[in-house]
Amino acid sequence: MKKIVAPMLLGMFLVGCVVSSPIKQDGEGLKLRKSESIQIYMGACVASRASESGVKSQAKKMGFTSLSGQVAQQYLSGNPGLAWKKASSTGNYGLALLDNGLCSVFIHQGNPETLQASMEAWLPPINSGFTYDKKIISSRGYLTTTQYQIFRSGALDEQWIITTNSQPTSELVAVMSYDG
Repeated sequence: MKKIVAPMLLGMFLVGCVVSSPIKQDGEGLKLRKSESIQIYMGACVASRASESGVKSQAKKMGFTSLSGQVAQQYLSGNPGLAWKKASSTGNYGLALLDNGLCSVFIHQGNPETLQASMEAWLPPINSGFTYDKKIISSRGYLTTTQYQIFRSGALDEQWIITTNSQPTSELVAVMSYDG
């Protein structure tokens, strides 16, 4: 498994413990799974398993515009990779694929708790053959980073990471990252 090294996690250190949260299966859960933010994350990063061709294809399908130069560096933070942006009726998004395979969606609007709940609504259900561990890997000031390690038959299959920003005036509310 690739080692996760991402500047958007701001060098946060591992401090959490394993917990479990229930999966919402009702109408609220469906609404959470259909939000544009999570659809971008699941389509561009997770479904493509962060492959360059898959992310490029999904970015184009979803209406993202390719970025270059300094504008791209807003999402790449000095790392080699590709970046895109999208403005829609529900908000603005950035998408980055680093050369090390880390795929991230930058969400510039919304409620941090709702965005995290939308990610959790996609976690594997009980008896699906998959399990997961949820760990708070950092919580400092307004920023909280949560890691979900997803296992298949006891072996680590992929990791989902969300960093939420609860600062009311922030221009960046969350970053959802995938490492497969």
